[in-house]
Amino acid sequence: MTRTYRMLWLAILASLLAPAEAPAQARAGQLAGTVVDFAGRPQMGASVWITAQNRVGSAAFQSRTNRDGHFETRALPAGIYSVRVTLAGFLPAIDRHVRVAANLTTVLKLELDSVFSSMSRLRREPDQPVDADEWDWVLRASANTRPVLRWQENSPGKPVEASSRQRARARVELTSGSRESGMLTDTPFSPASAFAYDQSLGGGGRLILAGQFRYEGSASNGLAATWLPMGDVPGAPRTTVVMQQFRLGPGGPMFRGLRTEQSGQMELGRVSLRYGAQLVRMGFDSSVSTLRPRAEVAYHISPEWTATASAGARPLRAQEPTGDLETALAQFDLFPAVMFRDGHPLLEGASHDEASVEHRSGGSTVVVAVFFDSSKHTPVFARSINDPNDTPTEFLSFPQAVNGGRSSSLGTRAAYQQKIGNDMEMAFVYSWAGALSVNDPSASVSLNESLRTRPRHSVAAKLSYRVPRMGTHLGSSYKWINGSTVSRQDPYGEVLYDIDPFLNLSVRQPLPIVIRGGKLELIADMRNVLAQGYLSVNTTDGRVCLIPARQMIRGGLSFQF
Repeated sequence: MTRTYRMLWLAILASLLAPAEAPAQARAGQLAGTVVDFAGRPQMGASVWITAQNRVGSAAFQSRTNRDGHFETRALPAGIYSVRVTLAGFLPAIDRHVRVAANLTTVLKLELDSVFSSMSRLRREPDQPVDADEWDWVLRASANTRPVLRWQENSPGKPVEASSRQRARARVELTSGSRESGMLTDTPFSPASAFAYDQSLGGGGRLILAGQFRYEGSASNGLAATWLPMGDVPGAPRTTVVMQQFRLGPGGPMFRGLRTEQSGQMELGRVSLRYGAQLVRMGFDSSVSTLRPRAEVAYHISPEWTATASAGARPLRAQEPTGDLETALAQFDLFPAVMFRDGHPLLEGASHDEASVEHRSGGSTVVVAVFFDSSKHTPVFARSINDPNDTPTEFLSFPQAVNGGRSSSLGTRAAYQQKIGNDMEMAFVYSWAGALSVNDPSASVSLNESLRTRPRHSVAAKLSYRVPRMGTHLGSSYKWINGSTVSRQDPYGEVLYDIDPFLNLSVRQPLPIVIRGGKLELIADMRNVLAQGYLSVNTTDGRVCLIPARQMIRGGLSFQF
């Protein structure tokens, strides 16, 4: 299946699933609110204009407030809206990026100011933020904070109002090690410093700037910028640019990489269309470029059932547009694997097509999927070893990515996720998919000749827990595979559920150190703790160790303020 056919197939599917007007009503929500003055008195007769932000050419909805200052709309299509309120004698009030969800009522409290009340407001102390832990679901309402729609599970159909905790504006990290294995910058104990800063822009937009610097081994530095023109609105457009360079050894060649990404989401009644594309350019004196488009169409059958189809380049980890500072720092480790042939670089060319059905009920989610994975240049990470009896269990030096050749396979996956209270989440994933494996480890043939794609079963479990009061975040996962592999089995499932092969642990521990306006946190990430999956094989180039998942540790401190 070529990329052109996959994109054509998605376009046809979207057109077939485009809803009529009647089904669209099932995806409608409501918007209600109260208009008050600076003193909190309700204002009657205010004009309320509601305009869709993500529907070009759509008509504006108009309403007026009653004697209690209340207004309400019915059967408003789900989406993102701007709300503008005008009343004689007051300055206009505008609330942007208001999200209306299907079958829910979004409640606003809009405050009108006069010129004199605005001057008086400058002398007021800002309201104290509410601890987010006190709320299950928070509804955007305050005139001083951007609204976020949430819902109380113990009171269905009843919205509440609260202010959200102020988001950290900056993050500084001092660490050793890297987030992802297999990168050219991936050295076991290389110290690094990194920073990220969240700058608010006009109209609710945000610009997140990040930088990273390493000092030993493959000394490197990088800069990244993420533009969120609509802030935290889910599915809003986002643009990311990442530049990185590093030198391979003292006096070695300089490797440079550039990655740009654009993503977003459109709502078409019951159909949601998510799109994105990456342009990656990497290399030494000679470089290679690749375009990585991807699209996903979701059809919301009911509030509990959703059918999804996606096609395109296989996503990398942490590509969801969360806008989080830690996610911004992870962008430096999200370049595709680089291989070399005759001195020329090759980029991993992996695609993933998937169709799935999802069911949500309360705090649980069940997803069943079928998919097709294909890769032109499958990376296999290898390290040469001199001692034939060497069984590496310690931390390794950088494993070189070699080209394992073409690989393609059909697969299926079933996943169950459960949220237990506010502090615990768990997931169970079963997958049947192909992965590269070695025919005969003792045969002295070239590596490409010894690799074959074979189906494998895997069972994975993940548990994350937040210790109340202490604030400690603990995470653990384990993925078992019924046979040896030298490449990833169901790599998209690993990205989707954040589960790497074998045993993995993570800890985030706030430290009891009082720093005005900020907090200090201990970071520890351990992957493949038991050093499982390493395979020593004989090749025409000597004896090598193949590493499907590297044993590694990353630790350090972060300061957020």
